[in-house]
Amino acid sequence: MHKIITSTLTLGAALFLLAGCSSSSSSSKTASSSSTTAKKSSSAQTSSSTSSQSSQAETSSASSSQVAATSSIPWNSAKAQQLRSFMNSWGPSMHQSYAELSPGDYQWFGGVNNTIGSYEGDGSTFEWSTTGTGNYDYNVVAMYNYNKSPQGDCNASTNIGEYHITYAFSYHNGQPVALVSQSTNGGMVWTPTKNATVQSNWARIAGSATN
Repeated sequence: MHKIITSTLTLGAALFLLAGCSSSSSSSKTASSSSTTAKKSSSAQTSSSTSSQSSQAETSSASSSQVAATSSIPWNSAKAQQLRSFMNSWGPSMHQSYAELSPGDYQWFGGVNNTIGSYEGDGSTFEWSTTGTGNYDYNVVAMYNYNKSPQGDCNASTNIGEYHITYAFSYHNGQPVALVSQSTNGGMVWTPTKNATVQSNWARIAGSATN
């Protein structure tokens, strides 16, 4: 009887240990499976994050290129409007009224009609430009004219008269320079303006960051 009981207890202990080992093995497999799943999920998230950052970097690079291309062109319609507003307000403060000229209103001529500083000129070249850039010493982007006369016949006109004050707003070696012609012989002799208000406002507008 004692042997039967002992055998039974021994068998039960063996079964108990076997069940424990099985449970431990199952738990180990479950833990291993969970760890593998977590690693895969983390790897996928890292890959997605890297891809997103790469896409953002490419977008940022493209935007920077567009800004650089835009900023390399010094003149645009927004600045033209700023200059127009300035001339429309400054002219009356000087008891003058200026008309905006276009390339069709004024053509550049050689010799006495197109000189800088004197009737002989200094060999400078200048021409109309829509961007403020070009192959000329002075790239003119805007021009304004006011006609005056000893008889008091003063008006804004796109037809430059014998007695006139004409401003040509230009970029010279990339820098804003306002030229003025006040010759009274019908020709156009240009000099950098001595009017500090005109030049300072032109420099402000021409060099602004407006795009």
